[in-house]
Amino acid sequence: MSSLSEDADATEVSEAAAAATVTGSAGGSGGGDDPAAVVTADGSGNTDGPREPEDDTAQPNLIDRTADRIDAIQRAVPPLALAHGVAKKYGEDRGGQSAMMLSYRGFFSIFPLLLAFVNVVGLLLANNPELRDDLIESTLAAVPVIGDEISSSATTVRGSWWVIVGSVLVSIWAGLGLLEVLQEALNNVWGVPRFDRRPWILRRLTALPGAVLIGACLVLSGAATWIFNDRDLPGLQRGAGYLLPFLAGSLCYLGLHALLCVRKVPFTAQLPGAAFVGVSWLGLQLLGTWFVNRYVLQSSDTYGVFVVVLGLLSWAYLLGMLYLYANELSAVLHDRAWPRSLTGRNLTDADLRVNAAVVERESRIRELAIEVDVPRLPR
Repeated sequence: MSSLSEDADATEVSEAAAAATVTGSAGGSGGGDDPAAVVTADGSGNTDGPREPEDDTAQPNLIDRTADRIDAIQRAVPPLALAHGVAKKYGEDRGGQSAMMLSYRGFFSIFPLLLAFVNVVGLLLANNPELRDDLIESTLAAVPVIGDEISSSATTVRGSWWVIVGSVLVSIWAGLGLLEVLQEALNNVWGVPRFDRRPWILRRLTALPGAVLIGACLVLSGAATWIFNDRDLPGLQRGAGYLLPFLAGSLCYLGLHALLCVRKVPFTAQLPGAAFVGVSWLGLQLLGTWFVNRYVLQSSDTYGVFVVVLGLLSWAYLLGMLYLYANELSAVLHDRAWPRSLTGRNLTDADLRVNAAVVERESRIRELAIEVDVPRLPR
């Protein structure tokens, strides 16, 4: 009797074991000794007990650790953190695309604007040819590549009303388009919501004084050659030749922001960008003079046209890019949008504010309630 009960108990144990395990055919013979062929009741294949939950936080590799160290260094050094903040915001605001649009519009507007300027000055100063020539030559000297071409042909233009009307109309069509692109770029940089931006007719009306301001700054930029024309004081003329372009660029920056940008900020907040534009405008004038003397004057008639076109496009792109960088500098300093994360993993307070402001900037409805939750540690 005892042997029968033992056999029954052994049978029950073997049936329970068979129910707990299923042998797989992938192992070949189906033997239970192969752990790869055993599947438990929970389908995990682990016979040692329940599996521990996996850790979702992966350990950073060597590249990530190196990038984190560099990120920590740039955050700790204010000049590096500011430079990175300006460059990152320039990319987030699509600064490269805006600079290309400004260079494209500027290329097609600069010639008719200068032609209109020459004709208007020739008409108003017809009785004072000396002052007329000095004003035209000094102003056109501020624009490389095509300034000399227009200046050399200015003697043949006698202020015809038909030429003036035609050039002014073309200038309005092309030049105001440039100012409208400039308004859009400024509003993007300074985070103006779309529902606060001016309608089309107001943008066109504000573009008119903007074009006049640019022309006045061009006159001021080259005024050193005819204001300080005393040959006994060459040092004064040379110093004014550096100071007046810097002053013209700075005043143009301040005036364009006051006319075109919807968001108004204190005057002191604009000074870093104004100084940057002044230095950039002076440097671009020197670069344009070097380019004309080095390439344009030495090029043949066959390749001269290509040199002029490519040179003017490159010069206009650099001018638009530096102008936008100056606005980004003032905006980053005023809004404290630095330091920024270099890797995009451990975001700073400035990252949270800037990303939330980008979402709010694209809103087209004034009373639209937007709640933005930016994670500090994005995956």
